[in-house]
Amino acid sequence: MEVIKLIIVLAEITFKKNITDEVIEESQALIKDSLAEKGCIDYQLYNPVGNDNSLLFLEKWEEKSYLELHLKQPHFINFHRSFGNLFEKTEISVYSSEKIEL
Repeated sequence: MEVIKLIIVLAEITFKKNITDEVIEESQALIKDSLAEKGCIDYQLYNPVGNDNSLLFLEKWEEKSYLELHLKQPHFINFHRSFGNLFEKTEISVYSSEKIEL
């Protein structure tokens, strides 16, 4: 049995107005560039059912240092600059977990 440690990020963003379609479109470059980063295992975006003003990013990283580098990347900073003033609420949870292969 192989054990793999992961860093998992859940970032839920609620917007002041319904701009989720625009954010989903603009986030495609962020997702593509993030997936190309060293240490990024997965980077997904979800629109929770029943909440048109909210999006959920689910990220998986090999280790914390890669996540810390991600937060300094131009594509991450530019995304936040473009939409950060429209955030009503941001809830970010970061977990360290172990994936167990059976």
